[in-house]
Amino acid sequence: MTATRTAAAPTRAAAPALTLDDRLALAHHTMDDRLATRSAAWAVDTAHIPLEAPELLAPAPATSYSTPVAAVLQEAHRLIADRGWCRRWLTGPDGSYCLIGAIRTAADGEGPLADQAEVVLLEVIGGDSIARWNGNQTGPQPVLAALGRAACRADRRGI
Repeated sequence: MTATRTAAAPTRAAAPALTLDDRLALAHHTMDDRLATRSAAWAVDTAHIPLEAPELLAPAPATSYSTPVAAVLQEAHRLIADRGWCRRWLTGPDGSYCLIGAIRTAADGEGPLADQAEVVLLEVIGGDSIARWNGNQTGPQPVLAALGRAACRADRRGI
């Protein structure tokens, strides 16, 4: 008979237990890696979104527009810039205006001129509702910028 020899599997010594400081340092490095990865992914995901040029945030030009819809939008811009901006009211208790209130006031009512101005503004803001977009703003700057862009667009179209 032949003797069979079995080789013992090599054993590995148990790793020493990590101290609290070691575990915290490991967690810190893991979080840094996760944040860096997510930051890079966010940069890639948002790279296609155009940033607004600083001149678009400036007030509308002082020149008068020759087209009626552009003039209404410019007047709405002036009303909000002079009297203030509000949400949830067409005209606020302090005399301020929301977008729709300023456009209707500038157009002397709710006629076709106000409707056309609201259509152009809706194209500029890219939303489904002017009132909802106005209500989501936190200050007058985006509102004034949108009115300025809408006035320029209406003037370019000749309406």
